[in-house]
Order: sequence, then C-alpha cells, then structure tokens
Amino acid sequence: MARTTQTNRRVGSTKPPATIPAASPASNSKLPAEFRFPLLVVLSLTISSFLYSFVSPFTSGDLATVSRSRDNWWEIGALLGWKATQLAVGWYGGFDSTDFAALTFLTHLPYHYFLSTFYQIRPTTSAYCIAIDTLTAYVPFYSLKVSSSIHSIKTPKGVAANRSVINDTGVQIYTSLLAAGIYTVVVFSSYGTWLPVYLVTHFDGMRDISAAYNPNFPWLILSFLPTGFAAKVFLFTPATAAKADKHDKETAAFNPETATLGETVAYNLWGYSHRARILMKRTATLVAMGGAHTILQTYGSLEGAEFLGAAGWSSVWGLAATLTGAAFLWVGDVDGV
Repeated sequence: MARTTQTNRRVGSTKPPATIPAASPASNSKLPAEFRFPLLVVLSLTISSFLYSFVSPFTSGDLATVSRSRDNWWEIGALLGWKATQLAVGWYGGFDSTDFAALTFLTHLPYHYFLSTFYQIRPTTSAYCIAIDTLTAYVPFYSLKVSSSIHSIKTPKGVAANRSVINDTGVQIYTSLLAAGIYTVVVFSSYGTWLPVYLVTHFDGMRDISAAYNPNFPWLILSFLPTGFAAKVFLFTPATAAKADKHDKETAAFNPETATLGETVAYNLWGYSHRARILMKRTATLVAMGGAHTILQTYGSLEGAEFLGAAGWSSVWGLAATLTGAAFLWVGDVDGV
C-alpha cells in the first residue's frame, strides 16, 4: 500500500531535513586532480609502513606469532589492492578525513579485538595497530581533501540542518553511549549463545576462549565506548546534518491518487528523507566494508583461521552496525532531533 503523505515519515524536526556539504576531492593543493588519489595511496602506505616500523620494538613481534607467512607476490599485491580499495571508497564516496578515520576504526577493530581477546595478543599491541590504521586514514585525507565543517566543535551557521543538535554535548554523549550499548549487547549475546562453540570449531590454535564463556558486561561496555563514539561520528552526525535535497521535494509532492505504478513503487522503496538515505547508505557501507575487511584480514592473515570462522565473527559486527544504524534512524524520528 502506498504511503499517502510524506508527513508519515518524520525526519527529526518540523523542517525538511537537509544537504550535507559533502567533502570535495579538491583541496588547497595545486596538484592536478588526477594525481591526488595516487598520492593519497602512496602517502597512506608510507605513513603506515613508517609507524609500524617505529612501534615494532614495543610490540615484540606479537602479531608475527599468530600470522600466516606471506611468501608469494600475489598475496602482497592483494593486500595492497585491498588497501587501495578502502582508500578509494573513502575518496570517491565523499567522505572527509574525520568520516574516513571513523570508518577505518570501525572496520579494523573486529580483527584486533579478536586477537587481543582470544589469541592473548597484548592490548597495547592491538591499540598501537588500531591507532596507526586510523591515523594513516586521517592524515592523507586531511592533507589532500577539504574537510566538512559538520564535524567541527561548533558547526557554523547555515552549514547544516539541526545545528543545535549536532553541537549539543549531551546529544553526542547519549548517542555514543547508545551505539556502545548496542555493540556490547550484540557481542555479549553472541558470547552467551552460539559463538563460543562456533569459534572453537572454526579456529585452530586459539589460545584462550574464556572471554566468550565468562564475558564481563561492565568491561565490555567500557571497551566499546570508543566504538560508540566512532559510530556516532560516521553515522549519526552526517545524517542529522543533512539538508533537504531535490529528492525530498519530489517526494513531498508525491500524490498517490495521480501517481503511476512505477512512481508508487519507487516512493515506497526509496521515498525516504535525505537524512534517512544518508544513514542507510553509510550503514550499508560500514557493514559491507567492515565485513569484507574482517573476513579478509582474519582468514588471510591469521594462522589456523577457517573462512567460515572469519565470516561468523564478521557477522557479529555486521549485526551490531546494522542495529546501530536502525537505532539512529529511530532517534532521528523523535521530535526535536
């Protein structure tokens, strides 16, 4: 059944939602546009290589003890290709440095969390790795691409919709806690049901499975606070800042009495506000990129990992990301948000 009015789908305020100023590939650099992305890849790989070399004395070869050896050139090429693919998603997907750093944190966390939890890799080593991956995502984008002001501490007037909301410290804290709580509940529930047996079945060489059988709920909440903040940055803030676009105006003018069958189907499938569409797209990006990276990194790098094991572990985080996106969509439909 077609929806009869656009007002049935509230978008967070009485005003139409609005256009996020998407990050432009342009920058203050005088380099030709076609050279910027290749330079971005080189810069990111260089920074990553330097920082991993710098912290190697502090990690004491922790990762080497659980990693598969890469002796073939095609394996190294595939690794570099995937790195370039992730950068391309951020560069051509309209993400700025803050967006892409948050996305990188969220997509790289599952693998390193897995290592520190079940393979007794020191938390400091995992923290170094996540920090390096996030930094090598942020710095090249910040250097070569204009940043969106919606992530500023005080967003300028006229730049975004719901400016008072995205600048409100309380809202930022509550939405971060909401996302952290969802990730905690999903992981905790998985530990209490199917995950322990599944991991033992599909991972050969796990050193410690006790965390799955005896999870500490308060500690999980604390450990997922940075995850909640990153989810808020990547999902909630850009969606809430979205301004009305052409599609919103067309949707508002939809008349079910005069619309054709094709127009009615299109309205029911994609007649969402700009805010909702941005949130859906970003959630889908997070689930797809996070799933692919977790599977490739776990199955391709971890000694004794089976593909099904990597896919199962990835599904936990994909579910958490999906529910977080759905929760933010619901929060955005509350009056005054």
